[in-house]
Amino acid sequence: MRPYPLRLVVSLTAVIVAAIPVFTSGSPIATTAAPSPSSSSSDEWIFRTTTINTTSFQAEPYVSNGYIGARLPAEGMGLRIHPAIDYEDMNGTQGWPLFSLRQTASIVAGFYGLQDKTRGTNFEQTGGEQVISLLPTWTSLYLTVSSASGSGTANESATYRVDVDLEQIKSFSQSLSMRDGIVETSVVWSPFKSTNNSSSNTGDIQLHYTILAHRSRPSLGLVRLDVSGLTGGQQVVITDAIDGSGAQRVEGEQAGKLNETELPYAIYSAVRPSGITNVTAWEISTLSIFPSDKKTAKVSAVDTPDSVGLHTDVNSSATIAQSYSVTVPSTGKISVFKAVGIASSDAFEGIERDTALKTAKKARQDGWVSLVSEHKAAWETLWADGGEIVIHGAEKRTSNSTSESTSLLTKIQTTTRSSLFHLLTNVRSGLEGKGLGDNSIAPAGLTSDSYAGGIFWDADTWMYPSLLSLFPDYAMSINNYRTKNLGAAMENAKQFNRSGLLYPWVAFRYGNCTGIGPCYDYEYHLNNDIALAQWQYFLSTNNKTWLADYGYPIMKAVSDFWGSQVIRQPGTPGFTTKNETDPDEYANFKDNAAFTNAGASVTLRNSVEAAKILGISSLTPSNWSDIADHIAILYDNSSNIVLEYDGFNASTPVKQADVVLLIYPLEFHVKNPKGDLAFYAGANSPNGPGMTYSIFSIDSAQLSYQGCEAFTYLVQSSEPYVREPFHQFSEQMSDVYADNGHTNPAYTFLTGNGGYLQIWTHGFTGYRPRLDCFYLDPTLPPQLAPEGFTVRGMKWQGSVFDVTVRGDKTTVTRRSGSGKSSKKACVHIGDRNRKPGKYQLAVGQTLTVGTYRSDLNGTLVAGNKAQCAPSVISKDPILPGQYALAAVDGSNATYWRPSTRAPASMTIDLGRTQTIKGFHFNFNHIPPVNYTVLVGGSSEDAGLKEVVKVDKVEITAPYDANDAHVVKVRLGNTSDVSLAESVQARFVKLVVEGVLTDDGSPAGATVAEVVVF
Repeated sequence: MRPYPLRLVVSLTAVIVAAIPVFTSGSPIATTAAPSPSSSSSDEWIFRTTTINTTSFQAEPYVSNGYIGARLPAEGMGLRIHPAIDYEDMNGTQGWPLFSLRQTASIVAGFYGLQDKTRGTNFEQTGGEQVISLLPTWTSLYLTVSSASGSGTANESATYRVDVDLEQIKSFSQSLSMRDGIVETSVVWSPFKSTNNSSSNTGDIQLHYTILAHRSRPSLGLVRLDVSGLTGGQQVVITDAIDGSGAQRVEGEQAGKLNETELPYAIYSAVRPSGITNVTAWEISTLSIFPSDKKTAKVSAVDTPDSVGLHTDVNSSATIAQSYSVTVPSTGKISVFKAVGIASSDAFEGIERDTALKTAKKARQDGWVSLVSEHKAAWETLWADGGEIVIHGAEKRTSNSTSESTSLLTKIQTTTRSSLFHLLTNVRSGLEGKGLGDNSIAPAGLTSDSYAGGIFWDADTWMYPSLLSLFPDYAMSINNYRTKNLGAAMENAKQFNRSGLLYPWVAFRYGNCTGIGPCYDYEYHLNNDIALAQWQYFLSTNNKTWLADYGYPIMKAVSDFWGSQVIRQPGTPGFTTKNETDPDEYANFKDNAAFTNAGASVTLRNSVEAAKILGISSLTPSNWSDIADHIAILYDNSSNIVLEYDGFNASTPVKQADVVLLIYPLEFHVKNPKGDLAFYAGANSPNGPGMTYSIFSIDSAQLSYQGCEAFTYLVQSSEPYVREPFHQFSEQMSDVYADNGHTNPAYTFLTGNGGYLQIWTHGFTGYRPRLDCFYLDPTLPPQLAPEGFTVRGMKWQGSVFDVTVRGDKTTVTRRSGSGKSSKKACVHIGDRNRKPGKYQLAVGQTLTVGTYRSDLNGTLVAGNKAQCAPSVISKDPILPGQYALAAVDGSNATYWRPSTRAPASMTIDLGRTQTIKGFHFNFNHIPPVNYTVLVGGSSEDAGLKEVVKVDKVEITAPYDANDAHVVKVRLGNTSDVSLAESVQARFVKLVVEGVLTDDGSPAGATVAEVVVF
């Protein structure tokens, strides 16, 4: 398991612009040259590790092209199955609903099987559960060498494989390129002890594996092995294997060798997903050995070495291996590559074997160099046609700075790039057709069988928006999947005597209701989420034909469902709902769930508008608008905070983003949006999934008048969830079963990547889909100023925009059009901007407007010199996500919290020497026993002077059982200190120790805000 780092230094450097330039009365639109493409070094796109970690699933890379995917072990190829810590207790297994063993899975999209039950479920299982079936492992490629010295001594053979003796590995390197998805593994392998015999073949052997899933040939996987350090004339054995051990939940296994006339050096394996008789997946592998000239390298088929057979499932009917003896040329080098054609009936019905065969044969003919060049070119085309997010501060500072602030900004840049890559490599364009462009994206994509490979709201709500903004053709795959299952969804509604449709909470092959994917009395909001995605696609494309044929039928059916589902309250205009679950899955079967009801209202209003656009308003049911206007949204009578559901109270923990989703993405009008955000940010469980904080950041960017909490949430949305060395999101802050509420996290958690990307595409740009204009409301936290960031390639109705948000201004450049270049595009800038309004932008023109800066609007506590300070450092261990920067962001909803009750400190850099007269501390709900304040002109302890020491902190907000259930924003426990004499200092260090209120955690005090007067 990957432990949390015990030390996390967070230092955020920013140059806060004291004055913002005043715009002249002239036009803010200018004609500019087209921006040059990114010139980032290719090495910046590569993750690399030199530590071989064979026990951590988090340390494993993967390859994927959106149709096929394969996770890879540290050894670079083959199959690893991770043992559970406690299988019966499900500790250390794959997560819900399978709770199977984690493994380096090989997957083809949509290959769902059928079985009676799964270990986990939502509702009673009555048969017919669908889960992803895993393929035989196709990445296996083995080298076997002998220790024979030629002097008559007995042979001793060794095979490089998964679980090779690590003492034999003298050096190791593994890398994953975010630019093209290629995984490379290099090892120096010394399988035998050296001898004094000069002819002994016992030296160090260099192995280099290269694996990829071909971007433009969806049914092609490639594995290459380059070997050096061998001895001329030495006999080695190369084994190409397809390992049936990797196949899970399959039947009808078959495997064998192809006739040389059909395809030389070729083997095959075929399986069906369990319970499905009309679907088969074929894997056909052909091996090429270089040099293959028989004059320089003799190649002959031989029996598979026992050392290979011991590590493949020879008893599986899906396992096949073919071995070749190769005479090493005088160079001591050999190279081999296997081209694997992989095709299933879902995409290639009736021609699955032929497709796999032709794929492998064509790859063999074209050769490695051509194949890799074509693969890389396809990725470059995708990047060029799509979008990119550039953090300018990271680019500028990387070359000449090693500060912690640069490190954090570099991490932010890395996370944006990796998030784009992880989404794109797990989806194909929606233009590709059945079985390829209509698979949507599971929470873990094609990286694992997490969540049984099912399709959740994760795709429509979390991954879809940024894809739609930057890569709309790929977002289309998510919509296509819902269209494919529309008929099933309408049949589902009929089962429960309802109109319209009901999509199952988790969808697989058939789109029907199941135990793990219930349709009724559960998360109805999914249907609203899907309808919203359809509407957003139309707003972004203005494609009325698509709206009529695909989008509106879904929107109408969801609206019809709500028309049959809501309950009119007698004697009132109101409508209520019953027995449902919001995204907060800690609270099931509630009435009047806020996100569900608000989503229904938004769906109904959008459907009315869509019908109007299509000229069919006369066919719209009369009750749609009535329900939209009067469906119940419950509020606390005093605070006007939205109640998550009927009976909700403040003592209830919330699993994940729920009510805050009304602000974004629903854009539903509520009475007290700032109160909603502040309250539910504090109510959120630390054991929730890794996308919640992204919504907090987006909402804060929209709502905040003062401070910089949006940046705190930005960091919280990524840093605690990212796992090195390949920068993959985990679902949980902690992957330790005992520490995270007994959860086996999904991995790689693409939902987290999708949420994080929306902070950039929708949060700080303020982008919202609109029909009439490209709408922006740009803002920037000071930690990203003055350089800011650029989102390149934002798509809206055929136009492409580059949006650069800097500390003092925002520029919007229209760089190309799609058949509409001669027509100007409308750009709408939000009302809080210094240059609000609608502008008309031609291709090649740039609009310059202001950037909203909430950090420049005064402070939460008047006179606070520390709010949004340029640098905050804590070197003490913290609870995951509870960073020191939260103590100076101008929000009492965020806080710094050390992981122990021992003395812990944070140091604030005020940016320059200032006069300090006193302090105010907000300790939220867990104040320390004591605290000390030191100040000085240097951040080093030796240069700091103690100015405050409070031995016994007073509890100012004691727990009140009668008040604990009230839904309101609480001030927290506070402490104030005035200095007898003012001091001059730049650095302020706070040391806290112990806790006065015990929440059952071994962690220390909470510090919500440090105020320096």
